[in-house]
Formats: sequence, C-alpha cells, structure tokens
Amino acid sequence: MTDMTDTTRRICADGKTWPWPRNEYARKLFKLGFRMREWLVRNVEISDGDSQYRFKCRTFPEFSRSMKLFLKEPGTCDWIRDQVKPGDVFYDIGANIGIYTILAARHTGDSGRVYAFEPHSANFTRLLDNIRVNNFEHIVKPCNFALHDKQGFFPFNYASGKAGSAESQLASVTDAHREEFRPEIAELKYAAPVDALVTQEEFLPPQHIKIDVDGNELLILQGMSKLLTGPGRPKTIQVEINRPYRDGILAFMTGHGYLLADRHYTRYGLELIARGNDPEDHSYNAIFKPAATTAN
Repeated sequence: MTDMTDTTRRICADGKTWPWPRNEYARKLFKLGFRMREWLVRNVEISDGDSQYRFKCRTFPEFSRSMKLFLKEPGTCDWIRDQVKPGDVFYDIGANIGIYTILAARHTGDSGRVYAFEPHSANFTRLLDNIRVNNFEHIVKPCNFALHDKQGFFPFNYASGKAGSAESQLASVTDAHREEFRPEIAELKYAAPVDALVTQEEFLPPQHIKIDVDGNELLILQGMSKLLTGPGRPKTIQVEINRPYRDGILAFMTGHGYLLADRHYTRYGLELIARGNDPEDHSYNAIFKPAATTAN
C-alpha cells in the first residue's frame, strides 16, 4: 500500500516540506478523496404546487430535515402558509439549516423580510448555503448569534457539531427535557433580547415569530416583553412547548395578552398519541394570538 504519512507532516517555515504525498498515485488518491466529498453533497429540491425549495445537504441530518419539510411538522407549514403574507416580517428563532426560513421567505415575497437566528456555526453555514441556492439573499437576514433575556456573551454548548443537529444550548448543559449532556465543545457566543434588537434600525419588528430552541423558549419570550405589549405587537407566535417549561410559557403568554389559538404535534407525536399515549406527555407547537384577535 502507498505510504500516506507525508500528508500529515507539518509545513516548515521555509516552505520546503509540504503535507503532500510524494508518490504520484498517492497524490491522485489524495485529490480524489476531496472530490468524492464534494460529489456526495446532495442537492435536494422539494415541490409544493408551483413553488420549489432547494437545499444543499452535506450530512444525513440535513438531508433528513430537508426531505421532511412538509412531513415532520405539517402544522408549522400550514401556519406559515395561512398567516404569513407578502410584505410581512418573520422571525425564525432557532432556524437550524433554514427549512422554515425558506418557506417563510417564499410567502413574505420580495417586499417582506425574514430574520433567521441560528447560533450553531455549522447549521448557520448551511443556512447561508440554502439562502443562496434559493436566491433569497434580498429577503432573508441571517443572524449568527443567540437570543436571550439578557445581552452579553455566554457559552454556547454544542451537543453535536454536525450541521442539521439540535439540542445545543446557550449558557446551559441541559436539553429541552432537562437532561444533562456533555458538550463536544463550547463557543463564546453573543446573545441579545429581541426588545434590544427592534430598537435598532437594522431590525424591523415582526408580524410573526417562530421559536424552537430546545428549552430556551421562555427566556427568549421574556426578552421580548416590551414587543409583546406594545402597539405593533406580533399577530401570531409559534412556540415549541416541552413539558418541563409548559406551565411557565402558558402563564407568561397569558400575562402578556396572548391566548392559545391552536396547537399541533409532529407527525411522530401524532403516531404515538394514536397508539394511546397521553398528548400532554409530548412536545407540541403552540400558536398564540393577541387576546382581542382570538376573541374575534
């Protein structure tokens, strides 16, 4: 077999030693390895009537998320289709690789804006790819920082560094079900409350907000208290509800003039409920609307 050990040698300051195989055959294999990695990138295209959505996938979690766009959370897709109108501003908080960012951008149109918040660096890189491949650079504003109830720098703990992964946490090592995990690595990450952002010229106030951050939903809601009680408050807010945080989120939203208008489960959750599982044992997405709107 060809000795590939030279590929790991350190480049000297004089540039005479390169991390490059000396054998011509080994050099070709070396190049081929990188090209095969590029060839394995899957370009997924999903049709929804006259609309097409494109995603670049380098890992299986990304591929799975993209392929399940309309299957995993049909209620989220229906909410975006029904509520998001041309010219609206949409906040996707916990955008991951951007599947709902792209769907929302299609519905806001060129006159609207989508702010996609994703602190996970690998997810954010793929989010940028997916914005570009759908030609939504003029609609989507990607934000590689976290949202919180306080402003500052906090450790962002990676449950996994892979693109498409979830459950990484800001300033915590417990997941959405309050189970501890051991981070692969922690990154110092800037975070800010939504109330601080909407005072800046760069951020338009949203008509619709999606929050799915694996357990930090209540902290993010607390960081938008002024927005929720102000004159231009959001028309709809979808929040992922995990059982440990359910009562706190429901009480907070009621206290800020929002009522639960609807809720929907993932496809897998619906299958478990159909088998007899208690619906209250499963996470769901809650859709809130201002009380006056709900009454009408």
